[in-house]
Amino acid sequence: MKKLQSEKLKKDLKSLWRDRELIIMSLPAVILVVMFKILPWSGLQLAFKKFSYAKGLFGSPWVGLNNFKFLFLSGDVFVRMTRNTVAYFVLFTAAGTIGAVALAIALNEMVFKRSAKMMQSVMIMPTFISYVAITFIVNALLDYQVGMINQAITSGGGKAIQFYMEAKYWPLILTIVHIWKNVGYSSVLYLSVLAGVDPEMYDAAAIDGANTFQKIRYVTIPMLIPMISIRTLMSLGNIMESDTGLFYRVTKNTGALYPTTQVLDSYVMNAIMNTGGNFSTTAAVTFYQSIIGFALTIIVNLIVRKKSPEHALF
Repeated sequence: MKKLQSEKLKKDLKSLWRDRELIIMSLPAVILVVMFKILPWSGLQLAFKKFSYAKGLFGSPWVGLNNFKFLFLSGDVFVRMTRNTVAYFVLFTAAGTIGAVALAIALNEMVFKRSAKMMQSVMIMPTFISYVAITFIVNALLDYQVGMINQAITSGGGKAIQFYMEAKYWPLILTIVHIWKNVGYSSVLYLSVLAGVDPEMYDAAAIDGANTFQKIRYVTIPMLIPMISIRTLMSLGNIMESDTGLFYRVTKNTGALYPTTQVLDSYVMNAIMNTGGNFSTTAAVTFYQSIIGFALTIIVNLIVRKKSPEHALF
């Protein structure tokens, strides 16, 4: 037994030495994961403590589930934040997937490939714009007095809209901003799938009399379904998380907009910035987000694996 273990160890060491270049290349990513994903796990205990600056993380007294009780008993506020978080996840996932797939198909069908590459580069650019800059762009469009949209409305004889005081407009506004910023980058993943599609499949469809739209329906979209399934399953882990920059910065954290814009992440940011840093309660919120996301990922993946094993994540 010891001899077999020794031989296996030697074999593993030889394999590591053979792939040493790849291991060295992966080290920066591994270090980042350990620093920002593994080490912070020690902070999970904060959700079960009453944090004290004087005593620190490990010296603060345990309070059990009191932080979670405070969260769940906050009534309508907690329900509203959870509802908004889940609703925006569904809305962004659906709209983002449709937009990214449509853009990828459109670029793939373009006759002039150089123009397609240029358009792809232009569509990716918003991904690298910070939400601080996007906040100024949105404000330039929506400002009550000098916003471009209100200027157009008033010049046509209409009445200016106080966008930053009317919560009902923001689901649409946030969805448009999210799609504009992310759809270009997401389309690259689908374009990479389409680049690997065998051209003979399209030729066979043409011989059978399929037109362009039928080729997209019966060849292109079925080839994209595995990628769509994997991305959706992977995103389920973040179902209770939102883009803090979008919901905290772009909305300017305006209280009047909370009914449709306050999500769990913006609540955490607001609590840290404006209430003296109630880290115990905010830690309970993030712990709650992680548990729900993890559970949903496992459950949905089990369902997908039973119905369509080839589309399951694991």
